This record gives sequence, C-alpha cells and structure tokens, in this order.
Amino acid sequence: MTHSMETLAAAAHEVEGVSPDIASVADELARGQLTLVDGLVTGSGDDEQRHTDVTLRPLTGKDIIDAELAAERVVQTANGSELVRSPAMVEFELLRRQVARLGNLNGPLSLLQLKSLSARDIERLIIAQRLGGSALAGQLAADAGRLDAVSGKN
Repeated sequence: MTHSMETLAAAAHEVEGVSPDIASVADELARGQLTLVDGLVTGSGDDEQRHTDVTLRPLTGKDIIDAELAAERVVQTANGSELVRSPAMVEFELLRRQVARLGNLNGPLSLLQLKSLSARDIERLIIAQRLGGSALAGQLAADAGRLDAVSGKN
C-alpha cells in the first residue's frame, strides 16, 4: 500500500498501549490487504461462500453527504416532529460505503450485510477505517483508547 500506511504500521507497534488488534490491522493495511476473521457467509449448502478479503476505498464527498442523510430520522417529541441525527449510524453508513469489495461481492455493503458480520469483524473494519482515514502517528496514540473501547477491552 502507500508509504503512509507503512508508517502507521510501524507507529502502531511503537505507541504504548495500542492493542494487538490495532497493530494487526495496521500490519495488514501496510501490506495492502485486510482479512476478516469470520467473514460474511452467503448462500447455503453447496452454494455457501465465506467472504473474508476486504478492499477498502477512500470516502468521497458524496459518501459523507449520503451517510449523513441516511442517519437522519424524524421523531415525534413533545414539541412536535424533530429531525434527529445518529452519530453511530453515520459511522456505520460511512463504513459500509467504504467497502469496495468483500470477497467476490462488490461494495458498498448493505446495512443488512454489515449487520450480519461478527462483532470482531466489525471491530477490524472500524480499526481499518480509522487507520486508513486521515490518521497520523500522533492521532493513533490519541485514538487508541477509543478503538479499545469499541472492542470492549480494558
């Protein structure tokens, strides 16, 4: 992959407190790959396939706008209807759009496909998304606690 991903992989090993999961994903991204642990299963019986190899792509302005719009809901309050935005849904909408390929499936993933992934696969995708974004080695240290919080580890 790019020189910056190689730098991030090296930084992930040097920053104290970075979980092995973060370092592992950083190593894979530096080699230009990402593999899910459990993968997405499609089909059944003889037609069953497990998709584990992920290709991520950079987000576009359209992705960001579409994710923001998809995360809005109209809810009824004491003051009438209000438009509410879910920050969590924005993150998941961005994540599903960033998947260019999963195995032989073209992205973006549907929300249903994303929901079908295991917790540890979602965690790997979130880590990859954060590392592959505008992250710098300094931000890696600041994000380490947040990424660990996602994994539920202490």
